[in-house]
Amino acid sequence: MTTAHDRQQIEANAAGQFRFPAVIATAAAILLYGFLPSDIQPLWLRVPVVAVSTLLLLSVSFVNPARSSKGARLFRVASLTLAFMLVGANTLALSHTVVLLITTKPGDGVEILIAAAQVWATNVIAFSILMWELDRGGPVARKQWDRHELPPADFRFPQDEDQDTSEEVAEQSAMESDWRPSFVDYFYEAAVASMAFSPGAGVPVRPRAKLLLVFQSLQAFVLLALVIAHAVGSLGS
Repeated sequence: MTTAHDRQQIEANAAGQFRFPAVIATAAAILLYGFLPSDIQPLWLRVPVVAVSTLLLLSVSFVNPARSSKGARLFRVASLTLAFMLVGANTLALSHTVVLLITTKPGDGVEILIAAAQVWATNVIAFSILMWELDRGGPVARKQWDRHELPPADFRFPQDEDQDTSEEVAEQSAMESDWRPSFVDYFYEAAVASMAFSPGAGVPVRPRAKLLLVFQSLQAFVLLALVIAHAVGSLGS
């Protein structure tokens, strides 16, 4: 017979499992940002961002928000703060990288090109985490709430409307299997936006989601364009 303690343990394990990919990605983003060269982001700025981000990550990794409504609210505030902090800090690092790419002579500053790759990768992770936290009330709401309780969706995924397709596809649809988007879905969206500058499988349906993708794509486009120009200039020098 399953006791209350056993149910709490099952809930905690399930919460940890569905957060695990996001936790790993967030840790990678913090490391990428923390090891940026001082020319891109000074140490006095990186250290506080890394310290606060790490504390927030640890707090949301070991808290089970299903245990109380207060815990769920605190979890949501901490998660959103972490996501916005990563996006903001990396946007500042990206602006410094752009300045250095413009002012550095071709053939010089290989370190800058490596830093640009770090900033680009962090851009993908940070925006994927932010989209994961915002869509349909966040990961906790998507995991635990009934569909009629969820806030309006920011993204429309194929699984949301695949119930009328072939049987092997329809069985994975939201209507048939109660599918909910996971972190991997938002990571894919962010990666496609950073490489193709367009939506991926999910289509943004709310204004904030559209503006978020525009902002991310613009950052990635400017960074990649300047890196390519810098590399072409190096070949010609």
